[in-house]
Amino acid sequence: MTRIPTTARAGLAGLAAVAPPLAVEAAYRMFRHVGAPAPVRAVDRAVHDRARRGRVHVHGNDVVAYSWGDPAAPPVLLAHGWQLRASRFAVLVEALEAADLRPVAFDGPAHGASSGRRTTVLEHAAATRAVQEATGPLAAVVGHSLGALAAGLALRDGLAADRYVAIAAPTGFDSVVRAFRRQAGLPERLHEPLCERVARGLFPDAAEARDRLDLLRRPVPAAIPALFVHDVDDTLQGPGEARRLQAAHPGSELLVTAGLGHNRVLDDHDVASAVVRHVTTTAYAY
Repeated sequence: MTRIPTTARAGLAGLAAVAPPLAVEAAYRMFRHVGAPAPVRAVDRAVHDRARRGRVHVHGNDVVAYSWGDPAAPPVLLAHGWQLRASRFAVLVEALEAADLRPVAFDGPAHGASSGRRTTVLEHAAATRAVQEATGPLAAVVGHSLGALAAGLALRDGLAADRYVAIAAPTGFDSVVRAFRRQAGLPERLHEPLCERVARGLFPDAAEARDRLDLLRRPVPAAIPALFVHDVDDTLQGPGEARRLQAAHPGSELLVTAGLGHNRVLDDHDVASAVVRHVTTTAYAY
């Protein structure tokens, strides 16, 4: 999710009061802006540097992929969120390695070391599928934030994975726009105009984009066991998102944490252990 400076937020709020259409257009331009790639955090550097690297091509972009562990072990694909990068999964990478699994990740288009200046959740989902096709069938796919939504969309489109984990996930298009609108300081009355502008601007070829990009109306296939993880102190996407997702996916699991927020949940070792337990519940033959 794009981070909005306080000055820009104040400007949008003022514009919304006097010229709502201009506020919607300005907000849309901010919404589609990815910004400079996030650096690798010092705490993640060792894991990042020892990864094996490869590339896949997605919609004209070179997407950098990473893998760790035994190349013959069952692979688990990790899909990062907006303005993050693969290295942000360092804690989970180590936990999966310790469980004799093979973590695989990628920097999405316009993120990390990959090329591109702009992207959408559909391109992130396409990158997820491209990496899976290069890797082979997955023991699981694990997504964080927008990456969790992208992974869910990819699973609906045939991504070959036995299990699904969604961490701090939005429920779909409307919840992503709503979170951005709140962060931008725009009033509720501009939700529909902003949704319409985003759908028209980013998904002109995607019929019924708001319905298609929604995991409540169109869930992940029921045959894929799912785990939803969310923190009660997540101020970007509240824990109600995970509860609604669990309700839309009968038989799925729900883990609610506290004190971790939207991103720090990725650094929690208990969360990593819960993900590993979910992934390893079923024995896989490779």
